[in-house]
Amino acid sequence: MTDRFARRVGSARACVVADWAKNNDAQAVCAGDRIGPWRLIEELGRGGMGVVWLAERADGQFEQRAALKVIKRGMDSEAVQARFLRERQILARLEHPHIARLLDGGIAADGRPYFAMEYVAGQPLLRYCAERDIKLEERISLFLDICAAVQFAHRQLVVHLDLKPSNVLITADGAAKLLDFGIAKLLLGESGGTQTGDLKDRPLTLAYASPEQLSGAPVSTATDIYALGAILYELLTGHRPHDLSDAPTLEEIRKQLETSAPTAPSKRAVADAQVSARHLRGDLDTIALTALRREPERRYATVEALVADLRRYLDGRPIAAQRDNVLYRTRKFVLRHRPTVALASLALLGLCATTAFALWQAARAREQARQAETVTAFLIDTFRVADPKGAPGGVKLSAVDVLDAGARRLDTQLSNEPELASRFAAVLAAIYLELGQDDRAITLFGHALELQHAEGDDADLRTQLARAQYEKGDYAAAEKNADLALTAHRANAGASSAVVAHDLALQGEIARRQGDFKKAEPLLQQALTLSRTRLKAPHAQIAADLNELAVLYSDMHRLDEGAALTEEALAMFRALYGENHLDVAENLINLGSFRMQGGHIADALPLFEEAIAIYRRLLPSDHPLLANALVNHARAFDRLGRYHEAEPLYLQALAMQRRVLGEQHPDLAATLNNLAVLHLHEAEYADAADFSRQAMAIWAAQGKPEHPFALISKSHLAVALRESGDLVQGERVGREVLEARRRLPGNNALAVSISLDDLGVTLRLSGRSAEAVELQRQAQVLRDGIKGRPALETSVAQVEYALSQADAGDLPAARIQVDNAASALAALKPANPEQLANARVAQARIALAQRDLEAGCAAAKQALDLRPPEKPGWRHAEALSVHGECLAARREFALARSDLQSALADLRRVRGVDHWMTRPVAQALQSLPKD
Repeated sequence: MTDRFARRVGSARACVVADWAKNNDAQAVCAGDRIGPWRLIEELGRGGMGVVWLAERADGQFEQRAALKVIKRGMDSEAVQARFLRERQILARLEHPHIARLLDGGIAADGRPYFAMEYVAGQPLLRYCAERDIKLEERISLFLDICAAVQFAHRQLVVHLDLKPSNVLITADGAAKLLDFGIAKLLLGESGGTQTGDLKDRPLTLAYASPEQLSGAPVSTATDIYALGAILYELLTGHRPHDLSDAPTLEEIRKQLETSAPTAPSKRAVADAQVSARHLRGDLDTIALTALRREPERRYATVEALVADLRRYLDGRPIAAQRDNVLYRTRKFVLRHRPTVALASLALLGLCATTAFALWQAARAREQARQAETVTAFLIDTFRVADPKGAPGGVKLSAVDVLDAGARRLDTQLSNEPELASRFAAVLAAIYLELGQDDRAITLFGHALELQHAEGDDADLRTQLARAQYEKGDYAAAEKNADLALTAHRANAGASSAVVAHDLALQGEIARRQGDFKKAEPLLQQALTLSRTRLKAPHAQIAADLNELAVLYSDMHRLDEGAALTEEALAMFRALYGENHLDVAENLINLGSFRMQGGHIADALPLFEEAIAIYRRLLPSDHPLLANALVNHARAFDRLGRYHEAEPLYLQALAMQRRVLGEQHPDLAATLNNLAVLHLHEAEYADAADFSRQAMAIWAAQGKPEHPFALISKSHLAVALRESGDLVQGERVGREVLEARRRLPGNNALAVSISLDDLGVTLRLSGRSAEAVELQRQAQVLRDGIKGRPALETSVAQVEYALSQADAGDLPAARIQVDNAASALAALKPANPEQLANARVAQARIALAQRDLEAGCAAAKQALDLRPPEKPGWRHAEALSVHGECLAARREFALARSDLQSALADLRRVRGVDHWMTRPVAQALQSLPKD
């Protein structure tokens, strides 16, 4: 029955209907059923790939609707799911005003693949135009919106492969939305449609399928250009390019496309149509037929070229696809200046130009074919070196080696192709940037700019160059190029466009990295506001902008605001993608970092563990994102004093980064720096110094010895030297860090204040208390000027300042300072026992110096309670020594001797006999009266 019905319909659409009827069975889904996190509401339509439902989220996280496409039976579900997991990061980031985004995908309980797409309330393109009697210029304008979406996707290396009018919806406000981007690739896999099997298993529509799709030849962006030509043809004429009603079999369809070209649109237009044959004749005929050429290499080379010709037509200028001869150009001149030109001259000019047209058309086809061959040869030669057989000496080369080979070929193989060379330079530069090769990226982006001649692309390249300069730390250059890009994008794309929002966010990041928080905040807020205005939540771009603003608030220590933004972003990503997604994992890491920064370290642990579990499910075992998650997990253990759990995670991450990123990557330097901090906490100062030096060497090898992160490692080296007892070298390195931080551009008040505090401690321990007090006073002035300064770090610095004041003889000021700091530390939620113990030790020392034995001994007892004997290293010994001094002051000499002897033994073992912390305890013990 279904076959008879298909023959009776007698069109290409019948194949679709029959195929659906054969694949639909009794187990069809119904309204109210749940598929993944979605609940089906009502059926929206059916097609060759399956049925589309209006669906809503069923997990309560967001009130979100989607168009849910349930794919027909017979597809390789496991392969589709695997491809979806591999491709969805790219597809979900197809952020464009005219693309309905792919939100989610998976396998339904009955084994069928499904895809959730942004739900668009609108009418199909052709119905919209027919019901509203849309005129020619408006139709072309809508088509240009469709082209912009396809052009954007092609730049992201994504092709559609099933473009057709029914995949374009027009909203009530006249905006075009293109549906189903990426689904064909997911269903077909890497072959991209080169199968030669039955058409029923291919996501395509015969009336709009290109000859290469029907023949099983490789597909490309040219396939989409053919389909765009078919859409334009039908939009202009009301007919499809080929009448397939007399070709019921695939072989007959192929034969018809191979033996006959589409009729010119002007000859298909009907008398009462909104678009008359007179308007189609000539340029629009040529544009549509050029896009529909049988041979891919003879179509428009890019969507940009098709768009450019349509814009030339609208402006009354000669189109590139038309014969470029005197007759054609003069005819255009006459149409614009009819009163002043004699039409008789056209006949003579036409006679002179007839022969040239055929020669020009053949030359243009050869040129497009030659360009395709050039691109193919360049790619093959570039990536051949990745094969050990093609590499020098048979050595397997790294990704950077392969890129270097491509970069060297730009000026040889593509020396006569400046536009192609510019595009490839930008692509190679972007990959270099992803691999942390900032200098190479900057050089190639600059080269791409020099080669770029097309208007409009300059702004995009400047944005990319600014990003690379930002990553390198060249903030002045980054700011200049970001400003230029923003100005150009505002002029070309509009003040509320997506690219403008991106530029604002980049400018905000640059200002933040320079410490100019006052400038950064409004820029990032503007970017977020633009995204919220343009897009409907939940949306990945809104979530990304929330994250950028959250990072700023982290730097400004506005932790509650930052955590709230991160939680909102996390909820959006969960609503968009479910629980098992890389963006969800990244935001779990971010939220855990906020928890840890706010002192809620135990609350951060499960967030890091959940992120690690997601990464392990989705990523290769050595992936850098997984390594980064392990580092954050280790940092939490370190902060909790669980050092033996932290170190293995750090070392595991370090090994992964070395295998994947190499020995000179900034991520490796960051992990080495964290290992240095861990060994400082464990009083293993030689190891801490070694890890700090390794991290500094990586930054030096990249030509960035004074990068802010390099200076963090150097400051840890200064502390390691001081704590190991080498006060001279500790002071020297500390001063170098201080001066370097003062030289950095932007507002570095927090970093400078930390250096002043650290150097002040070193000077106090060297017996130069007056100098120490002055430096720490400067640090306090800087801290007071920092909005939202962290309470913990401020209180810790005040304790050290009080000790310097006491050593300098200003005991009253020291007592006030230390008591205030201790009160603040005691009030912290959650508590920080270690830093509170430091404050109690300082309180005890200062009170004893004032002969306030009661307060001193009470503080000493509290310190001892906070540092029980199981505390590793010197911490318990320090508290025990001050308690012994208190007992001695109370003339309880036997108990004092016991405490001081135990403390001295531990300090000699951990710190050394001649250490600045050991010597005072030995002197206190020696001063006790003999038994």
